[in-house]
Amino acid sequence: MDITKRQMDIVEAAIAIIARQGYKELTIKNLAQRLGLTEAALYRHFSSKGELIRTILDYFEQLSGDVITAIGEQNLPPLERIRMFVMNRYRLFTLNPDLAKVLFSEELFKHDPSLGRHMESIIHAHRDAVIYYITAAQAEGSIRKDLDQVDLFRIFVGSMRFTVTQWNLSGQRFDLVQAGEHLFNTIVKLIEETT
Repeated sequence: MDITKRQMDIVEAAIAIIARQGYKELTIKNLAQRLGLTEAALYRHFSSKGELIRTILDYFEQLSGDVITAIGEQNLPPLERIRMFVMNRYRLFTLNPDLAKVLFSEELFKHDPSLGRHMESIIHAHRDAVIYYITAAQAEGSIRKDLDQVDLFRIFVGSMRFTVTQWNLSGQRFDLVQAGEHLFNTIVKLIEETT
């Protein structure tokens, strides 16, 4: 994804507006005011609100893809690969809570079905990578073989989503990375092979 510094500034400002004020408040006028630009200047970078939202999703997709690639390049046990993916999400959202609010909001996707499909494809890429690691962990005997891989993916990622939402609703009053690590370890205790 090729994005200029100015476009990234616009993306970050758009994420902040959506997270703090809601999707309806993301207007070219509000965005221009926040950035100290004219509306015409914004249109030189993004032709529409829809294009801007797609760029936000592309940005997240690139971040995720980079993490999945980096994990794949390391010689690690499969369960450690799952840990790296999950913990990367916790660290990412700790650094950018607004991004978590935007990505976990269904409001963003109900106005344009194509955006929902785009997000679904990102989720499926996450699912495929994590299921690959789960399958490998089951094959080596570190995760119980009687557990469904899709269910395990949902447990890892769904519990992460709930924890991040709880953290945001609390005003970030607890250490998200520490809570995530504790939760991950609890899940592993429940699913690990103990023979």
